[in-house]
Amino acid sequence: MNEVGSPGGLSDALTEIVADHDQQKQTFVDPKRLIGDVIQIDYTTADFLLHDSAKQTVDGVQQGCLLVAVRLGTDDRPDPRAPRLLLRVVSSTPLPNDMSMRQARFDAAQRVADSTGNWDDNEVTDLFTLNLMRYSGVRCRILGTYQPPEDTDAPWRFSSDVDNFYSGRGLKVYKPTGDDLEQIVNSASRDDNGGQTTKIGHVRYATATPADAAAVNIAAEDFVAQRTALFGMTRTGKSNTVKIVARAVFEMRRPEDGTRVGQIIFDPDGEYANANPQDQGCLRNMGNHEWADSDDVVTYGLHPHPHDPNRNITKFNFYGDSEPVHPPDGYDASDSLSSLTQGKQILDDYLSGETAGYIKPFVSQDMVPPTNPADRSDWTRYRRALLVYRAILAAAGYGSPSYIPDTTRLFNKDLREAMGQSDAMSHFIDQSGVSLNTWSRAADFAAAFSDFVDTKEFKDFDSDQERRRGKKWSDSRLLELLQIFSNTRGLNVLRSARDWHDPEAGSNYTDEIVEHLQAGRLVIVDQSTGDPKMNETAARDVMQAIFRAQQRAFIQPEPVGDTGELSKPPAVIVYVEEAHTLLPRDSNDMSSIWVRSAKEGAKFNIGIVYSTQEPSSVHANILKNTENWFITHLNNTDETRQIAKFNDFADFTDGIIAVNEPGYVKMRTRSSRFTVPVQIDVFEAPTAGSDS
Repeated sequence: MNEVGSPGGLSDALTEIVADHDQQKQTFVDPKRLIGDVIQIDYTTADFLLHDSAKQTVDGVQQGCLLVAVRLGTDDRPDPRAPRLLLRVVSSTPLPNDMSMRQARFDAAQRVADSTGNWDDNEVTDLFTLNLMRYSGVRCRILGTYQPPEDTDAPWRFSSDVDNFYSGRGLKVYKPTGDDLEQIVNSASRDDNGGQTTKIGHVRYATATPADAAAVNIAAEDFVAQRTALFGMTRTGKSNTVKIVARAVFEMRRPEDGTRVGQIIFDPDGEYANANPQDQGCLRNMGNHEWADSDDVVTYGLHPHPHDPNRNITKFNFYGDSEPVHPPDGYDASDSLSSLTQGKQILDDYLSGETAGYIKPFVSQDMVPPTNPADRSDWTRYRRALLVYRAILAAAGYGSPSYIPDTTRLFNKDLREAMGQSDAMSHFIDQSGVSLNTWSRAADFAAAFSDFVDTKEFKDFDSDQERRRGKKWSDSRLLELLQIFSNTRGLNVLRSARDWHDPEAGSNYTDEIVEHLQAGRLVIVDQSTGDPKMNETAARDVMQAIFRAQQRAFIQPEPVGDTGELSKPPAVIVYVEEAHTLLPRDSNDMSSIWVRSAKEGAKFNIGIVYSTQEPSSVHANILKNTENWFITHLNNTDETRQIAKFNDFADFTDGIIAVNEPGYVKMRTRSSRFTVPVQIDVFEAPTAGSDS
């Protein structure tokens, strides 16, 4: 090397420094961070000799840290063309002289047992013995091999195995950090298509030390049409991680990528839809980016929110639209009455645990319209049941719709004559028929009619109708709906679900949500103010609508341009919490929309991000097909034994139980080849008016 003061010396010196840095960047090795020598190796593990002084030089060798083993070249520097073994520290390992060193430590400790000195003081133990004592053996898992490229400008290729080893050749071990470590954790990836990546945090081997400067990135594409698990106890950072994953996927719509992925988050505590002290901004504020459209984030909730003026209300008009007496050609009853049938389904689910004889019959009867409204008899019977069902709602205090009850053609002359003989029913009859000009009056009528159907007058009329026309005037749906009036508790139970009703509600909000998702928007459903059981029902109904829409898009694809290719369903990612209740381990019930979506959703381009404190309680098939994993602190061995069955998580089970630090995660994604311990960044989002 030229002297710096000579002509061209400074230039040559800088050139060598840059060249040395470039070589270092390409080979993941910093010669200053040499820590030991491999002394035992096979296809899966490597043991190396480590001195305490080397630990001090590199700020410790933590369990789980990543190391690089390489053969030295002729210049006593790492051979730039030699393969690199990537290692992970898993434990200590005995050395051949361990017994003698243990004896020496014991003897030294005995000598100072009754004094204030340390057994490693120079006056107690000689330097030669101390030096021998300071060696230890470290066992590593071999994660794979970096192979040098043919083209020196190309990246090194990583493979997750070892093709050969030499017992008689030495390998030096280095501890990478900073840029070298960042290259390792982000380059050993199957994602080589240049897709968008987002920084999620920094490598952190132990909570007793600060995180490394090495940033860890995730590829947003990893979460599309895949299963993602977040496991950990409460207050360990699962929600923060969800926000960062959702942000990464949301940012795929940036102009440089331009990929829109629909996302829906069911938010039981309101922490995604609303600002809270834990975060720098809330996920809803992702729509404030200048590159996002104003409607790219849509929020729903049971009630308005003072800081979210554009929130959509998750309520139905339980009465539905009014129906015609004579349906015209092409009339779609299922569409016109979808809000009513959805509301009835919500009530049925809410009351599903009730066993009382006056509630179970009500639950057993659906309000689905007949498939052929042109069949006059079926349509009239259905309209009669509609009148009674709506009257029940009115009696339970559900706000009335804008239209009034219509009894046209529902009660024939013979029945009206029988009703006229009853003191309780006669005042509902006038010259034109049954007169119900308000829903309050309709409620009174239905209550009285529930008693009337048990009278001799009605039974005689019904039997006469059967003799003359071949079937009774009454039917099981009508009679079983009326049983709700047989005990006052029936209506009281129904009143509990009134929060979900709004007579002014327009279209079915589940259909709106599906449209938003198919347009690639982020939808947040704030369920923090609703009844938990009703929230579960509402979430399931939305999931069913999503699944049906995605399935339909898969079965009936559209051609894409002139290429002849067929379109895929639009990408949708669903985030759910308390997965052990929605995806239970012992469930083989494919009628559960959650189980079915988790098992079959990838085919329909549905991704599922599920979180729970109890991974051992999640359906085994779903765990086996999970591609992305984020594991924080779990507090018992039942859970860690379950986790240890997958990938390389067995190397981390001790730390998963022992360490409870918010945001400290063991992460492995679809495109990565090994698990990385990461300190997850705190979520940040732009505030209103930000142009970031």
